[in-house]
Amino acid sequence: MDSGIILIIALIIIGFAITWSNQGQVREVERRQSQFEKEQNELAEHDNRSSNDVDTQRNEMLKTLDDSIKDNPEQLERIKHIVNDWADMKIKSFRDRRSWVRNPDDD
Repeated sequence: MDSGIILIIALIIIGFAITWSNQGQVREVERRQSQFEKEQNELAEHDNRSSNDVDTQRNEMLKTLDDSIKDNPEQLERIKHIVNDWADMKIKSFRDRRSWVRNPDDD
């Protein structure tokens, strides 16, 4: 009878030890899963415009700049340069994002 009680107590203690040791691992897995989900959501919300959409928006922005900033040509040219750089980077990022599909051997 005493050995049965000792055996039950030992099994309970072992069960608690296993449960407590796994909780740290469970928290780590949950943290990684939440981080992965966050990254997936960020990618899903990323602005993925085609080059035609970016060119259209670039032309609209340049037209707006031409209409609104006429008195300071230096500033106008700087802002146009920034808009063109932005548009070129957006187009390049769109092409780079899809380049592995078209050219899987290129690195």
